Amino acid sequence: MSLLQQQSSTNKEEIQQRKQRTRRFFTRKRKFIAGLFAALLPGLGHIYLGLFKKGISFLFILILDGSAMLYFSSNGMHINVPFLILLGLMIPVTYFYNLYDVLQAADYRITLRDKEPDLIHAPLRNRHNPFAGEGSISFGILLVVGGMLLILFHQKPAWLEQYIELYGQFTVAIGLVLVGLGLLIREKVMQRGSNTHGEG
Repeated sequence: MSLLQQQSSTNKEEIQQRKQRTRRFFTRKRKFIAGLFAALLPGLGHIYLGLFKKGISFLFILILDGSAMLYFSSNGMHINVPFLILLGLMIPVTYFYNLYDVLQAADYRITLRDKEPDLIHAPLRNRHNPFAGEGSISFGILLVVGGMLLILFHQKPAWLEQYIELYGQFTVAIGLVLVGLGLLIREKVMQRGSNTHGEG
């Protein structure tokens, strides 16, 4: 009986080891596929991982940036050249951040989401959850504001050209300040949440 029990326990251990090896293979394969999709088309890797809103946001930001570059370069306005350079730099910055973010999301899914809560160490548990933002209203705001800007870039009204020539630099400065404040508030909220979670 003891020999049979030992054989059955060794068989169970071998089966568990095989399952763990196959699971590691598929998780690494999943991360590779997500990174490949993100490299081919920004946002596609996020959609593959289930982050639909974030993936569509990356695609939409690139479309909006390209439309803005076409509008400002083809409209014959006295636009600031550094502003066009900034719009041009937004494309590679968004592309490489998309790659970084999709790999971080894949790591989170591998190390945290597919494991049991009791097996997760505290430093890993305190990592930012990339899937938490899927229920926020920022995606809807982005679509509404971005859609309105796309319509304006396509229609090319005269009042928009006059506004940009008179108040374009001021509007960009205010927009950058608001984005910076939003990122600062978000960072503070994330730090406060991680601190309260760590104390609990």
